[in-house]
Amino acid sequence: MQLKTLCIISATAAAAAMAGPFLGTANAAPDAFCSGRHLPITCFVDEPNVQQPETDYPQIDFEPGDRVTIEAGGCVQTGGRGATWKRYVDPAADNDLYHGLIEIPGATAGLVRLQGVVNTTVAVPTGGHLRLGYQDDGFADNGYWGHDNGTGNQCKNVENAWVRLTIS
Repeated sequence: MQLKTLCIISATAAAAAMAGPFLGTANAAPDAFCSGRHLPITCFVDEPNVQQPETDYPQIDFEPGDRVTIEAGGCVQTGGRGATWKRYVDPAADNDLYHGLIEIPGATAGLVRLQGVVNTTVAVPTGGHLRLGYQDDGFADNGYWGHDNGTGNQCKNVENAWVRLTIS
């Protein structure tokens, strides 16, 4: 069994890891953590930062030879008037915005749409850490507050955005 040192898990994070995708608190800072030190390791990002084009997550580190299975889901507040929540991975929007992005060094061609890589496994040829991004034309009003059903009810009964990576 291979040993990896990724991050220290708090009691709160450990409890959340067992719960799966989660509902977070309003305007909370992004939370990223991993479930263990022996492969396979499951890493989570609860409420990815959607208030800027890209965010580094150095707590989630990759080594050459890692295989990473990518999962993601949930919804994001995109701001504006009316029903403004959108799906994080595959939003129903008419302007090519409001989608999550991911970069795994050497395994993706920079930041790519999550929609194209979710539910796939990628091989990591180089080391580095996770980077997530978000595509929008205005970031200040994005977040996880004031949940509504979203455009076309796409976020009805859907939790806040999340990303889960399984490293093997």
